[in-house]
Amino acid sequence: MDTQDVQTQEEITEPVTTETEVLTESERAILELKDQLLRALAENENTRKRGQKDKEDALKFGVSNMARDMIGVADNLRRALENKSENPADFAEALFSGVDLILKDLEGILGRHGVQRIDATGQQFDPHFHQAVFELETDEHTPGTVVQVMQDGYKIQDRLLRPAMVSVAKAKQQGVA
Repeated sequence: MDTQDVQTQEEITEPVTTETEVLTESERAILELKDQLLRALAENENTRKRGQKDKEDALKFGVSNMARDMIGVADNLRRALENKSENPADFAEALFSGVDLILKDLEGILGRHGVQRIDATGQQFDPHFHQAVFELETDEHTPGTVVQVMQDGYKIQDRLLRPAMVSVAKAKQQGVA
């Protein structure tokens, strides 16, 4: 056998060994990437489930602070009704006074939670915050002005909770027969 033949055989076997090593390294890399992918997918799923649970908890218990405050209002109303008096005039006065205090307490609670009453009287009619129940013909007010509020409206931050139900001034018609 010629020395050239031996070298050729060595050259042929050497790359095969290297290719086998490369395949083994490639397989290891693939397995490692597969493992990383599975871990990332599992972490993503856990994060999604945690987010869903947080959302559900926020919906269930988001009003807890306001509910605690409202329990105090309910207690005060109950006490007001329990304090009956022999004299109806005294009872009516005490009840009126108690309800007035409870209303102030309730307005304070709503304010702490970002709920604001919409002050509509004398304002220009705004369909985003007011619901016109009827129009009132008058010369005393500018047309389109809120003249009377039948039911207060409320908003939380800048979002409308309930529009104010109002009557709106309208110009008197002249010479209608």
